[in-house]
Amino acid sequence: MPARPQVPTDQAAPTGQVPTTQRPSARTVARVFARDATCTFPGCSVPAFRCDLDHVVAPRPGDESGNGAHNLVALCRRHRVLRARDGWRPALLGDGTVRWTGPSGHTYERPAPRRGA
Repeated sequence: MPARPQVPTDQAAPTGQVPTTQRPSARTVARVFARDATCTFPGCSVPAFRCDLDHVVAPRPGDESGNGAHNLVALCRRHRVLRARDGWRPALLGDGTVRWTGPSGHTYERPAPRRGA
């Protein structure tokens, strides 16, 4: 079984503090991987189990509730870097669809994977 992905929280660390790394539970990791199936960036097909988990909304330091499946998406390294560098913002919808807003303000949806297809 691959190592549990790390969830970087450097965006949540106040200026001058060392970023921390929080780890979601194994159950949460499995739930996100099953829900997302692949990297959630539109058009990417990297399997979720090869991805990192990334926060939709950066949690406050010490706030473990931000590590739930409701606030995590699978992102391959390439798209995690792109998100951080260029300012892409994800929004996780109730059905598992991820709506991405690009730096220009345009939105793109990555539909939830079909089950049993």
